[in-house]
Parts: sequence; structure tokens; C-alpha cells
Amino acid sequence: MDKKSKEPLYKQLKKALLEYIEENLKEGDALPVESEIENHYGVSRITVRKTIEELVNEGVVTKIQGRGTFVQSRKIIQKAGTITSWTEEMHLRGKKTETKNLIMNEIEPSKKLMVELSLSKNEKVICLKRLRCADGEPISIIINYFRSKFVPGFIKKGLTKESLYEVLEEDYGIQLEKARERVKARIATDLEALELGVSPDSAILHITRVSYLPDGTPFELVEMANRSDRYQYDIEIFGRNKLKAFKAEGEEFHAESKH
Repeated sequence: MDKKSKEPLYKQLKKALLEYIEENLKEGDALPVESEIENHYGVSRITVRKTIEELVNEGVVTKIQGRGTFVQSRKIIQKAGTITSWTEEMHLRGKKTETKNLIMNEIEPSKKLMVELSLSKNEKVICLKRLRCADGEPISIIINYFRSKFVPGFIKKGLTKESLYEVLEEDYGIQLEKARERVKARIATDLEALELGVSPDSAILHITRVSYLPDGTPFELVEMANRSDRYQYDIEIFGRNKLKAFKAEGEEFHAESKH
């Protein structure tokens, strides 16, 4: 653990434990006891407990009273409610990312894109398709469609980093404010099955996301096809009072986007 780092110790420990689980344990195996983790990594018991609590909340491990903490799932868990890059999500889980089969070009938008992104008649979009791998294993097929006029010279420069959102922020000052997602389960197409390395009749988790700029302008549509045996979507649900607040905020957001 790097105690001089700006990254909190519990996050550093979380990455280390995820890497340990990935390399040494299988589903059902027990984690070392808290005192062993504390001594091995040189952190406090409070840090160990906070880290394990996060892993429990994410479904990676489960605690059984009187027995210990056990590996529950090797799935990658995406938490809904925040706009983060795929690369960032994987790195937070201690996984090494890799991009394969990258295809990038500028295209005429389909009718669906015209509507979803509120495009003008002659406006074009950039289509970026990638097969994303974690620790050498194909996990997701991601296709990003985003508006060309906001990213001049993008095709010529190419994707200079693993994370598209990092490039958008650093090179173009684009920060996404809000997004709307639709999640559904379906059967993989033959091409998707081939790229993801699963059988043709396998189920996948399909996510469609439309992301917005701070002024309410729709900027990007993302289509993700994720392996259901390696990917899990975690959604936090609120009570009725919180829902009313969200509705009020949403109405305000839509009103702003019309101006």
C-alpha cells in the first residue's frame, strides 16, 4: 500500500484483494481472515472491514457468520447511476484492459441516431466499435456514436488512449452530465457470439445509453453487448420520496434542454 498516494487506502486494498481473488481463488473459496489481511498489507482493521464491506455490496464476496468471508462471484459488476468509462470501471476492479477489433469512421446517421441525438439534417456522427477485454478475456462489444462537430480532427488523431471519455475530457473539454440507459437481456447474434467467445445461443446483457452535455444537448449513443456470465448490472433503488425529487429534477433538466 502506498500511504503517500492520494488514493484512499481502502481503494488500494480493494484493487489488491480483487487481484488476489482473480489469481488465486475460485468461487466458494475463503478469503484470509481480517487479521491476516491487516498484517499482510499493513493497514488498519477499519480499512480492511470497509474494503470487505464494499466487496460484499458488489457481490464479489459473501460473509457467513461464524465461518468467514467467501468468494461469491467472478462477475464484473457495473453499478448504475454514474457515468464512468468502461476502462475506469475495470481498473477499479484491478483488471487489465485491452482493446481489439477497433473500427472507427465517420458515418451518415440512421433515423434512430437522428432522433436519439437530435441531429440536424446534414450532421454526421463518429462510429467507434471495439471489443473490450479484461485480463485477456473478451467481455463487451461497445459501439459509441458521437457527434462529429464537437470533436474536430478526432478521426485523424485516432483514439490515443484506452478510455474514450478520458480523450474527450482532456482533448476536447467534453464532460458528460447525465445519461439515460435501457437494459435488456437477449440472445447473442452469431457475430457477437464469435467475438465474445461464447456459444451462439448464449444470453447477453444489452445496454443502450444516451449521454448529455451539461446544457442538455444529447452528445452520444452507446450500444453495449456484454457477456451475461461475466457481467452484472447493479442498480440502487430509492423510496417514493426520493423518486419525487428525481422526477422534479428530471422535469427541470428537460425544460433546460429545450432552450
